[in-house]
Amino acid sequence: MTRHTYDCRVRFSDVDVYGHVNNVKYFEYYQEARLAYMTSLGREENGGSFRVVVARVDVDYKRPILFRTEPYAVETWVTRVGSSSFALTAEIKDGDTVLSRAETVLVGFDLDTQRSRRLSDEERERLLAALEA
Repeated sequence: MTRHTYDCRVRFSDVDVYGHVNNVKYFEYYQEARLAYMTSLGREENGGSFRVVVARVDVDYKRPILFRTEPYAVETWVTRVGSSSFALTAEIKDGDTVLSRAETVLVGFDLDTQRSRRLSDEERERLLAALEA
């Protein structure tokens, strides 16, 4: 599996009175990393992009994230590919230490009907290639 790394910078406004990143901000960090990863996958062949929505996000908080000037690494990778959905796993890391882990399920979405749809062959091929790499 290919892991995509995103440099996540903590903003001073993300930190609570205890000096920890507020738990809600983790979802933003994972979203930023997920969008960067999906954009990198969508640039292959024909410049297409994924038409998906988030169905579920589960976050585990392992250790506090603290404010600092150096970015934290957010690694994201494909862990499952179905006919209409797929899963990504991501970790926020400080070196080799995992600070948080998230699983996100994304579902193919049709803008015209506002309903879920099957993933296109091209989308599945890109996801499976990332899963197998």
